[in-house]
Amino acid sequence: MRIGVLGIDTINETKSIIQNITKFASETNSVIEGLEWQTASSELKAEALENWIRSVSEKTLIKNKESFIKAIEAYDKVIVFGGSKKAVDVLSFAKVKLLFLPISILSDRSLGYDTALNEVVTNVLKVKDTISSLLYMKQRVCCVQLPGEDLSDLMRDAAAAVDGLVVTGGESVWMHTADYLREKDQKGVTYSFLIINESIQPKQLGAFLQQQMDLDFKDLLFDESQCMSSRPTAADRIIEKNLSQAVYEWLKNADDTKQLTIENKEVK
Repeated sequence: MRIGVLGIDTINETKSIIQNITKFASETNSVIEGLEWQTASSELKAEALENWIRSVSEKTLIKNKESFIKAIEAYDKVIVFGGSKKAVDVLSFAKVKLLFLPISILSDRSLGYDTALNEVVTNVLKVKDTISSLLYMKQRVCCVQLPGEDLSDLMRDAAAAVDGLVVTGGESVWMHTADYLREKDQKGVTYSFLIINESIQPKQLGAFLQQQMDLDFKDLLFDESQCMSSRPTAADRIIEKNLSQAVYEWLKNADDTKQLTIENKEVK
């Protein structure tokens, strides 16, 4: 049997899952390979599976979907780490058994999410401790940019945890943000957190708000690597363990294409 492993916008804390894939391959004398996108040649190349998964962006997958489908059809089974519904829909056309694993820093039903939320909130609260302890004559605004271009669970939960405001859209809706800041200023709260994603340029938002009122605007940018940690939370450790077992069972029982889901840390 030939098994392929593909990562789409995934995280690195998946060691136990990889170990169970390797365990199955050893027990069945199967060939197991990691799939890596080669930008220069525009092809998916097979490499020896390592202790971590090389990740490709979902944008690259969608743009080159024919190449991806052709490459994975050379395998008997392919395990996909991460990817949204768009990625699932694209790859499901391939004539191969696929297992999709819910791994993402953006969705609250995914491995990696709890750790990402913890990292973001911990670092934002450090900033909050600093700016809330200083007297300042005007509103101090910290704009926190998180990965992704769509409204995500990470944005909503981070905003709730730090008493911030999720900001989306363009200038036509940013006036509501200015009203929010004025209201906080009137209440004597001299600092605020705005939570945005990569669809908004912080400098553009800052320039707009500074036209509406006198404020001090700073930005705090998080990329994917800053949302991860070498010490996953207890919740993510439990989810990874359960995912690892589910992957082994799928390989062993020769199931058809399947998309795993997570509910209350349990894998369905």
